[in-house]
Amino acid sequence: MASYRQRHVYRIPLSREQQEPSTDIKFSLWHTFKHHIPRFILTILFDLVLPLVLFLVLEKHINSVYALLIAGAPPLVMIVLRAIISRSLDALGFLVFVSFVISAIVALISKNATLLLLEKSLITGILSILFAVTLIPFRCCKHRCTWRPAAYYFYQDLLPVKRADVGLPDSVFDNLPESMNEDEESVQKLSKRKEASQVYEWIYTHCRSFRISCYVTTAIWAVGFLIEFVCRLILILVHLSTEQIVIYGNVILGVVAGICIILTIICIVIERKRTLALIKQWKEKNMNRRQRQLRRLEYSVWMLEYNFISNNVVYEKY
Repeated sequence: MASYRQRHVYRIPLSREQQEPSTDIKFSLWHTFKHHIPRFILTILFDLVLPLVLFLVLEKHINSVYALLIAGAPPLVMIVLRAIISRSLDALGFLVFVSFVISAIVALISKNATLLLLEKSLITGILSILFAVTLIPFRCCKHRCTWRPAAYYFYQDLLPVKRADVGLPDSVFDNLPESMNEDEESVQKLSKRKEASQVYEWIYTHCRSFRISCYVTTAIWAVGFLIEFVCRLILILVHLSTEQIVIYGNVILGVVAGICIILTIICIVIERKRTLALIKQWKEKNMNRRQRQLRRLEYSVWMLEYNFISNNVVYEKY
């Protein structure tokens, strides 16, 4: 009977978590942000340096209204080129485009340069309100309709990650709803955007550090946009010259954006290290739980096999 039981041992397949090697994922600041350095340099060049240089050169030869319109063209060109390359226009680009066109039409009709100066303040003011609104938890229709802090969506666009980047096993996403897991054949068939959306959806649900980071980062930019809006509005209200407003406004925008970027990077570094640690703890806890379940299952199968063999022995005896 023992030899029979040894020949028919039930082999339980290992789960994918057990099959995958246990590796520690390390966070690299350079690896995370090196791809954004060219984009960051182009943003500084086209949004701050080039508009300021164009205005200072053209303001001496043509009317301030036309100088401001031409100086405001580089950021608009960047938005159009980005939309053509990506074949989509994001909400921020649409807001900048519409605000510039409306303010340009009104300024050309009224010949008032102040309206063009207010255009950038209007954009940062609206962004400050929008970012602040996303900090308010909102759910309806039994959790089907919900929004999250604005930084959550910027994470997906600026820092897309794959499952392997944070050490998540593929089996984590086996039970996602169809809207999140339409292609069940393999992970390789998922687009990068869709995979990043799945990963951040799981991290937001399971990792408190990531949720806090989204709220903190959104609050940082909401306050930063508000400060820039108030400062530029004060420059206009104290009746400085157009040249002074443009120079001081760009300096204020650069300083505020720089501080917000530094704080955001610090927040991301802290968040990513804590999130990776939480994922590691979750994997260890989940693996231990699966091992206990497998041991219980193996014991149950062994008992069934033992009872089956014992019943056969009794039957043959009688």
